[in-house]
Amino acid sequence: MHTPTTEAVTAAMPADSLARARRFVDERHLTGETWAAMGEWYTAEPGRPFILRDFLRPQWAEAMHTAMRDLPVWSRCATAYINARDSVEIPETDWADHPHRAARHFVARPLSEALQSERVAPEQRRTLEQFLAFAVLTNTLRDWIAAGVGFELEPRTSIELAAYSSGDRIRRHQDLFPGRVMAVNFYLDADYVPGSGGRLGFRNEAGHDELADPLFNTLSIIPVREECWHWVEPFEGTGTGRYTVSIGQHLLGRPHEAPWESDQ
Repeated sequence: MHTPTTEAVTAAMPADSLARARRFVDERHLTGETWAAMGEWYTAEPGRPFILRDFLRPQWAEAMHTAMRDLPVWSRCATAYINARDSVEIPETDWADHPHRAARHFVARPLSEALQSERVAPEQRRTLEQFLAFAVLTNTLRDWIAAGVGFELEPRTSIELAAYSSGDRIRRHQDLFPGRVMAVNFYLDADYVPGSGGRLGFRNEAGHDELADPLFNTLSIIPVREECWHWVEPFEGTGTGRYTVSIGQHLLGRPHEAPWESDQ
């Protein structure tokens, strides 16, 4: 297999972003082959999820698993749809029988306050802050994606830290927020066992369903399109798990309504 030269890889991303990415991302995913595959994925019709295993360097994946598992600020969140795109929080006791139930799981919120909480250990706070700098607050992750898809992404975005207990799920939806072009998920539960549910579901324009296990240290990206749907199957593991960082990505220059903090 052809190995891109250092010059070719550097040309694909700005030097500062590439240097930051190398701190977090496994070298195998900083290659011309990965970006070429991403470009083919994004333009393909019908659409499908783009899945990369072992995406983060092992020490970062393990540190994020620990930080999310030990985060003391998880709160329950149950939502119901109020239209085809938007949802509103409802009492969890009403969720199971609600005709328009949307999602039920744990979220860390408000995220900025969670990171300032005295209950968060300093080591875990540093891990989360550095990961969020990589994934959201700098252009590092956005430049890595742009190197593959060929267009720039908006710095402002949405982010959610989520965890699941038995029966938690997200029902079928589309995320058709103005300007949103894709959804990125980091799966960071080192204890996840295949067969424990919680799979990402994706239905493309042709009506074909694809399911992906949220295996530890996996990155998934799905296109946001008018005829595509996605969901999370009920989680069936014991205790709390399926720790996930979800990030909505928006096309640069297109208006959108989602704040930095969270979709919830």
